[in-house]
Amino acid sequence: MHRLRRGALPAAVAVVGVLALSGCRSEPDVAIYINDATYSQQRVDKLAAELKAIPEFKTGDARKLVAQWIVKRDVAKQMLTVRKIALPPVQLQETAQQSGLPPTGELIKLYAEYQAYNGAIQQRATPAEPSPAEFTDLFKRAQAAGIVEKGSTEAAFRQGLGDQNLQLFATNLGIRNIYNDGIKRAHVTVNPRYGDEVALLSDNAGHALVVMSLNSKPNNSAVAPRPA
Repeated sequence: MHRLRRGALPAAVAVVGVLALSGCRSEPDVAIYINDATYSQQRVDKLAAELKAIPEFKTGDARKLVAQWIVKRDVAKQMLTVRKIALPPVQLQETAQQSGLPPTGELIKLYAEYQAYNGAIQQRATPAEPSPAEFTDLFKRAQAAGIVEKGSTEAAFRQGLGDQNLQLFATNLGIRNIYNDGIKRAHVTVNPRYGDEVALLSDNAGHALVVMSLNSKPNNSAVAPRPA
C-alpha cells in the first residue's frame, strides 16, 4: 500500500452554483461565520486572487484553500486557548521565504498564523482508536483512490496497513477530534462555494483519505464514505 501522507490539500470538487447557507446565517455576501466574526466573500476572494498570482501556487481552488486556512487558524487558536496552551510564535518572514508568499500583507499573516496554530494542534493531539465506521471510510476512500488491490476485503486492507500507517491514521483522527470540537464550539458555517470539508490525510497522489467537515452542522455525518 502507498504510504499515507499528512497535510496535503488536494483540489476540491467544484460546487456548481451558489447555495444558500442554512438557518439564519444566510447573508449572500458572507463566506464564513466563526463565533461572532464574519468573513465576507469579497475579503476571501481578494486573498484567493493574491494566492493565485503566486508562481508556487499551481493546483487547487484558491478560494477553498483560503477558507480552510481561515477556519483552521481561528479554530486552532481558540482550542489552544481553551486548553490553556500558550500560542506559538508566528514566523512571518521565515514562512514567507518557505512558501513563496509576499512577506507582508494579510495573506502571509493568515498563512503564517495557520501554520503555527495548526502545527501546535498536531503536536498535542492524542491518537484516537479508529472506530469500525472510520476503518470502513478509510477503506472506501482507498478503494476510490485505486490503492487497494482489486478484490481485496476490508479485513485484508486493515491487516496490511502496518504499524506506521495505523499510527498516522490514529493521529489524524485525534487531530480531527480537536477540530470537530472547536468547529462546534465556534458554530462555524462556510458557504458551500468555499468548500465543505478539508483533507487531513492523503496518499502520495493527493487523494483524501481522512477528511474533516468545515461546518458545525454538516449535512453528512462526521464519517462520510464515498462510493467505491
